[in-house]
Amino acid sequence: MEGPSTLISRVNAIRTETELAGFLRELAADFDFKGFMVIDIPTAADRKLSPRIALSDMPSGFIKDYDALGLLQNSPIFARLRHSTAPVTWNLESAGLGRPAEEADPALELFSRHAISLSVYYPVHGANGRRAVVGFVGNRAALRHSEMGELGLFVMHAYDVYSKLKGEAEISAAALTARELEVLHWASSGKTSMEIAAIISLSDHTVNSYMNSAMRKLDCVNRTHLVAKALRLHLIS
Repeated sequence: MEGPSTLISRVNAIRTETELAGFLRELAADFDFKGFMVIDIPTAADRKLSPRIALSDMPSGFIKDYDALGLLQNSPIFARLRHSTAPVTWNLESAGLGRPAEEADPALELFSRHAISLSVYYPVHGANGRRAVVGFVGNRAALRHSEMGELGLFVMHAYDVYSKLKGEAEISAAALTARELEVLHWASSGKTSMEIAAIISLSDHTVNSYMNSAMRKLDCVNRTHLVAKALRLHLIS
């Protein structure tokens, strides 16, 4: 693993969310984790985790399965994170603790199936006061005290970069035109460019032009990334 000063220099040089996701992916691997999440902390009323995830590289299908089982509302980890400023750790042995009896076994089975036996969550604050959490999951031994501190240092710098990028994205989002927002709305409903063109009486070439323009403004790499980011910024619902 690179030295702390080198990693901090790298994260401070990041200019896009894609670069930041790549850095966090490498950071997770350096600490023997399988994946990471940057999450706007869910409220007690939230039923699904996926709309709260800003960036992630989790084991395939985990978030979808987690939401399908309805495990967010009674999550003891997120209940703690809503009130904690200190890192929170979790292990597989406690998967069913604090949950209703009917959720205990499905939760244990889910984490076991995805080979997740340990996770750690760092509460973070952005420059705008937004509260979030950066989490890492995997199948490794408990973090040593020195590892907790070192990983926390990188998390602090990474979320500072993310917060600045998010602020820039919100400014860019304000520049989206009404047509671009309309195209985004239909794309979020699963419509293809040809279907959107028929709905709003434009050519599919023009629809794609609006889509590409929105991708440039929001710094997105593809349509899926664009729709996810637009939802996260509450540009569409």
